[in-house]
Amino acid sequence: MDNQQSQYRFQVYIRGIILIGFTLLMIKLLITGNMVNFIAPKMMPFMYFAIIVFLILGVIQIWRSGSKKQAELYCDCGIDHTAPSTPVRSIFVYLLFIIPIVTGFLFPEVILDSSVAAKRGFKSFATADPQPVKEGGTGTEKAEAYLNDPEAYMEELDERIGDKVLESSSNIPEVPLEHPEGFEVQERPVDIYAQLEKEMLEMETIQFTDENYIAMTTIIDQSPEKFVGKKVEIIGFVFREHDFNENQFVIARFGLSCCVADASVFGTLASFPEAGQYGDDKWVKLKGTLTTTNYQDWTLPSIDVSSIEVIEQPETPYVYEKY
Repeated sequence: MDNQQSQYRFQVYIRGIILIGFTLLMIKLLITGNMVNFIAPKMMPFMYFAIIVFLILGVIQIWRSGSKKQAELYCDCGIDHTAPSTPVRSIFVYLLFIIPIVTGFLFPEVILDSSVAAKRGFKSFATADPQPVKEGGTGTEKAEAYLNDPEAYMEELDERIGDKVLESSSNIPEVPLEHPEGFEVQERPVDIYAQLEKEMLEMETIQFTDENYIAMTTIIDQSPEKFVGKKVEIIGFVFREHDFNENQFVIARFGLSCCVADASVFGTLASFPEAGQYGDDKWVKLKGTLTTTNYQDWTLPSIDVSSIEVIEQPETPYVYEKY
């Protein structure tokens, strides 16, 4: 019994050390500023909370392992918390937690590059001409319409459903809406993207910033014809799809919504005769004029490059969704 209890104390101690290890790793990432290479800034409050919780739990586990009171060592919840039956099993389980901590301290952080972008493809919000969805179409016709353009199909489906709801509710008598005394109707908030689009159309040169990179890319992708002829300045890394022409590449950046696991490639096509001189993952700053091009039956914005400059990778290579 004493031997079994000693083993369990050691197990509890190791768990406490692992929790403290994760705490120190997160603190290290915060101090070095590398935490933003893994999560979006808006997730930072959760990280601070995790550091505090891991630290408290780690200290409690270490304290429990040295307690001489059996009631403080065992929770008496009716479940057997004894150590695994074999040492090999114990070592394997704890290595699953120890290896990430050790590698996190020993190896440098790796930034996502074009090899990852090639697998995910660059994200464009451009829309092709949607195929009309026939309300009385066959199942095959509906399936083909969905496969040709899923977003357009779902939008038209939502519109048809909405029309039916409005039609069915047209016979409902109007009832005046009453608010309790003192209630004030809130004004509809200004559409941030619409305001930014208006500002972009008024700019002599559109400069893509870290703060508005995703928003600006999205706006131009949605309405490329509005920005034809506009001057732009943008930085990013070079990325190519397998079917690009020799004079084409995407100037791209990875955008994070929550963490690096959901990173998407946001970019804009660029074209000029010497494009082949710039290899994948090369960070560049380019200036040019916006135009449009056809790519796989999609109308996409494209930059006719007037000047290009090789630059160092920014200290913060990723961009983040703000809204």
